[in-house]
Amino acid sequence: MSEWEKKVSLKEGETLRHDRSFLKGFMQEEDVDLYTIVGCDGTVRGNVKVTDHTAVKGFRRTVTVVQTDPEGKTVFQESWNP
Repeated sequence: MSEWEKKVSLKEGETLRHDRSFLKGFMQEEDVDLYTIVGCDGTVRGNVKVTDHTAVKGFRRTVTVVQTDPEGKTVFQESWNP
């Protein structure tokens, strides 16, 4: 389990489904992973967006996790430098 997965609050029976990954930025310096939170009955319970950005100058990394509910409201958001 990665560090960001420990920070996301999943209820009992919920799992993360990886939907897609892509790169952003003029030098492709930001990795973005999108996940869907799926309940044990198959319903969508929310989304998680994980970004891992490496600064072009200084090579400093910042990881950001944003968890939203099905309506798009932010439930959890945190950034840190690993």
